[in-house]
Amino acid sequence: MPRPSELDKQWQELMSLCAKEKEFRTDHPHPKLVRLVSKQIDELAAAMGFSHGQIRTREFRAVRDGERIIRAITE
Repeated sequence: MPRPSELDKQWQELMSLCAKEKEFRTDHPHPKLVRLVSKQIDELAAAMGFSHGQIRTREFRAVRDGERIIRAITE
């Protein structure tokens, strides 16, 4: 199996952070952890090229080729 690209790594981190944010908001509310994770999501998503609207609504999409992420849909 080929080594994951930087985009694959970023995507996995972004999805993991989004899952943690959801967990911290719903299952066991942790306001400080939510703020910390939200800031990390905002920074990573901006670095990946997502728009402010996508970041605000957490609507992240990507184009895949099998298991690999080819590009983030930043429109």
